Amino acid sequence: MTELYKRFRPKSLDAVVGNGGTVAALQKFLKKGNLPHTILFKGPSGCGKTTLARILAKELGCGVLDLREYNSADFRGIDTIRDISRIMTNAPAAGNCRVFILDEAHQLSKDAQNAALKILEDTPKHVYFFICTTDPQKLIATIRSRCTEMPVDLLKLDEMTGLLERVRVKAKLKLKGEILDDIAAATNGSPRAALVLLDKLSQLPPSARAKALANHEDQPEEVIAL
Repeated sequence: MTELYKRFRPKSLDAVVGNGGTVAALQKFLKKGNLPHTILFKGPSGCGKTTLARILAKELGCGVLDLREYNSADFRGIDTIRDISRIMTNAPAAGNCRVFILDEAHQLSKDAQNAALKILEDTPKHVYFFICTTDPQKLIATIRSRCTEMPVDLLKLDEMTGLLERVRVKAKLKLKGEILDDIAAATNGSPRAALVLLDKLSQLPPSARAKALANHEDQPEEVIAL
């Protein structure tokens, strides 16, 4: 069965929980038909940056063949940028545009970042770049100056408990409300981490849930954030 965080990942801006200011700004851009071609989503791990980028690709009518995602933690070098430069001038294969999502972009090497400047300057009208990072300060200033920056924050406690309750109901999970409160408190505002923990606890007998929750709270922050 598909994990909860994948099953209940929002598919539209209206379904996004929290980050009302950023969502409203994106909706306004889309309504006016002037969405920036380069957007920098910045915020903590697991807060929904890549999800927002994927939603925008869908809203723009980007076909599956024209959506490329790159995890810069794995592909940090200039070859990644050369690959993008090579294919971005091609017309969309099946859809209205091409979208490139660069995740963990702060891990791109300096050479790769410098090479990215040209493709950001010469972006064709049918191409959009959505850049996601937990550490925007590590991006060179000239890249940031070419982006429209959109902050993405962790969820507030009431937003998180509301999300968990809706997922509990839709997924027909037999968990008591106090467990949801504990999950919300333990996951520090990360909806992805919260749904992963909810998934885990829902598959355990009640007697084992408290121990699993305690073990989760003892994990270092980078492990919890996934």
